[in-house]
Amino acid sequence: MEAKVIIVTVVKSNKSENNVWAVAFTGEEECKAYCKSAYKAMRFAFMLKKQSGCRIDDDSLKALSEEIAKLKAEAAEKAAEAEQPAEQEAQQPEAEEKPKKQRKPRAKKEPKVVQMTPEP
Repeated sequence: MEAKVIIVTVVKSNKSENNVWAVAFTGEEECKAYCKSAYKAMRFAFMLKKQSGCRIDDDSLKALSEEIAKLKAEAAEKAAEAEQPAEQEAQQPEAEEKPKKQRKPRAKKEPKVVQMTPEP
């Protein structure tokens, strides 16, 4: 009997165009867990590894690592593109700067003095 191994595969979702990651043990098809991102699938696989003591398939781990690296690179590119227009706008001088309206300070009210009369 071979030892159980945690496998992670990409599954096509019926509800959306995105890929979903399925995390399961070998030989147990009914016990699958689905994750929306590669990062969450990797975290879940390591949690299962800690709880069950089974190892994670090397090919699955490699595929997850590559997908996470690809997503990080895409996020870095988007961040760089977002910064470029902001820098261009900062370089253009604004024609007119309106001064901010100054608030008038609140008038201080004197505290009311109330004398307490003792009840007879």
